[in-house]
Amino acid sequence: MSYKEFTRRLFSYLRPHLFKLIITSILMILATALESAIPEITGQIVDELFNNDRSDTKTLYYSAFLFVIIFLSAIFSLVSSATGSWVSNEVIMKLRINMFDKLMNLPKSFFDKSSSGNILSKLTFDVEQIAGVASIIWLEFIKALVMVSILVGYLFYKSWELSISLIFILPVIFFAVKSSARRIRNSSNAVQASMGNMTHLLDENISGSAILKIFQAEEYEKNKFKHLIKNIKQQRFKVDLSAALNSNLINVLLGVALSVVVYFSSVFFKMTAGEFLSYFTALAMLIKPSKSLININKPFQIAIAAGSSVFKLLDEKIESHSGKKIEKLNGNIEFCNVSFSYEKNKPVLNNLSFKVSQGETIAIIGATGSGKTTIIDLLAKFYLPQSGSILFDGIDISKINNKSLRSNIAFVDQSARLFNDSVRANIALGRLNVMSSEKVKESAIRAEAIEFIDGLENQFDTVIGDNGQLLSGGQRQRLAIARAIAKDASILILDEATSALDTTTEKLVQKSIEQLSKGKTTIIIAHRLSTIQNADRIIVLKSGEIIEEGTHESLIKNNGYYSHLVQDQYK
Repeated sequence: MSYKEFTRRLFSYLRPHLFKLIITSILMILATALESAIPEITGQIVDELFNNDRSDTKTLYYSAFLFVIIFLSAIFSLVSSATGSWVSNEVIMKLRINMFDKLMNLPKSFFDKSSSGNILSKLTFDVEQIAGVASIIWLEFIKALVMVSILVGYLFYKSWELSISLIFILPVIFFAVKSSARRIRNSSNAVQASMGNMTHLLDENISGSAILKIFQAEEYEKNKFKHLIKNIKQQRFKVDLSAALNSNLINVLLGVALSVVVYFSSVFFKMTAGEFLSYFTALAMLIKPSKSLININKPFQIAIAAGSSVFKLLDEKIESHSGKKIEKLNGNIEFCNVSFSYEKNKPVLNNLSFKVSQGETIAIIGATGSGKTTIIDLLAKFYLPQSGSILFDGIDISKINNKSLRSNIAFVDQSARLFNDSVRANIALGRLNVMSSEKVKESAIRAEAIEFIDGLENQFDTVIGDNGQLLSGGQRQRLAIARAIAKDASILILDEATSALDTTTEKLVQKSIEQLSKGKTTIIIAHRLSTIQNADRIIVLKSGEIIEEGTHESLIKNNGYYSHLVQDQYK
C-alpha cells in the first residue's frame, strides 16, 4: 500500500473528528510555540538580571513570565494529547466494528482459505499500529515540525552566519529518512505476517492442548513457536536498527553544529553571555524535535504495513444478498447435473442429480472425499455450482436471497458448535430478543435436554464456556438439536450428528433427532449406518457421483457397495 493510498483511507476515518483534530493541532502549535520561546527568555534573564542594576521588580516579572509560559504550554499540551488519544481510540473502535461487520458478511470461501490466527491478528495487533498514526503520531509530528521550524528560524534570526551549517545538515537528514523508509516498511510487513502466524499457532495449541499432551508433542510445538518468535525478533530488530541509525545520525550532525557554534561564537563573533546562552539553548533544543521527526518514520512505516493488512480485509468482496426473498420453503429440493470443484481440474461433484420431496428423509453416505460435505455447502449457498442447477421448490438457488434461503435451513453437525454464552442464548441463537422462554424450554424438552439443563447451577442462564466445554459430548449435541428445533425450519441437515457419541448417548440423541425431523425435509450425512436405516431413501456417493440409490432393504438385496459397507461395520 502506497503512502498516498494509506493516507486517503485513514483520513476517511478521521474526517468525522476533523474539528477536534484542528483544535488539537492548534493547541499543540501554541504549546510548542510557547516552549520555543524559552531560549530567548533565558537569554534575556541572563543579560537583564545578572548585572549590577537588576531590581526585585524585574526579577519578579521575569520569574512570573517564565512560569506562565511553561504552565500554559503544559496545559495546551495536556488538552491536545487527551483529545488526540480520544480520537485515536475512536478510530480503533470504528475500524474494529467495520472489520467485524465485514467478517460477518464474508463468504465461507474466505474462511476456508484464511487461518483464524491471521484474522485475529488483523483485529488486534494490526489495528493498534494504525491507530497511533491516527492522532498520537500526528500530534508528535506537528509538535516536532513546528518546534524545528521556529527554532531554525530563531537561530537564523540570531545569527545567520553561525546557522549556515544547518543548510548542509537538513538535506542529509532528509535523504537518510527516505532511504530507510522502504527497509522499515518491508520488515514491518514481515512482522505483520509473522504475528498472524503466531496468533494462529497459539489458537491451535490452546484449543488442542489435550491432544498435544496425549501425543507428547509439546517439544515439537515449542520448537515451532521458538522458530516463529525468532523470526519476529529478527524482523523487529531490522526495523529498530534502521530507526536507531537515523536517530543517531541526527545526534552526530547536530553535535557537529553545536561544536561549530561553541568555537565560532567565541573566536569570530562577539556575543553577550545571554545571547550565547539563547543561541546555544535553541540549538540544543533542536536535537529532540529533529530526532522525533526522524523517529516518527518508524511507526508511520509500520502503520502503512498494518494498513495494507487491515484495508485488504475491509476490501474483501462480501456475499451478495440479492435475489428473491422467500418466507417459507416447502422443502422440495432438486440437484440437476450439478458439477463443482474447489480447485481447477479437481472435480468434487460430477453431473450429480437427485430429488428430495417435501417431508422426505434421505441419507447420503460415501467415503471421505466423495462429496458429501460439498453437497451441504451448496445447499446452504456457501458456494454456487459451476455447472448445473439446484432448485428449491422449483426456484434456482442462484435467484434466492441467501438469508432468506438459510432462514429455512436448520443444521446439526458432529462438532455441535456452541458459544461462550448462556444455554438460553445458544438455543435461541440469533433470536434471543424475540424468542419466548416458553419456546426455548419446549425446544429443550423435545431435544431430551431439559433434564441436564435443570441440573445446571443457573439452568437456562448457565454460561457453558468456550464451545460448551462445561458440558459432555451428548449434552452439547442435544443442545445443538434444541437449537435446530427452536429454529423450526422446513429443511433439516444432519452432518454426522451422532458419529462422535457412545451407543447409550447416541440413542438419546437419536430420539431427539426423531423429534426434530418430524414433518421436515431431512438430509442426513452419516458414516454410522445404523443411524440411517429408517431413511426413506439412501444415496451412495463415490468420487462425486451416485453409484447406488434406494431404501436400506433394497440396497442390501442388491449386494453392492452399500451392502459391503454394512457388512464391514457389523463384522
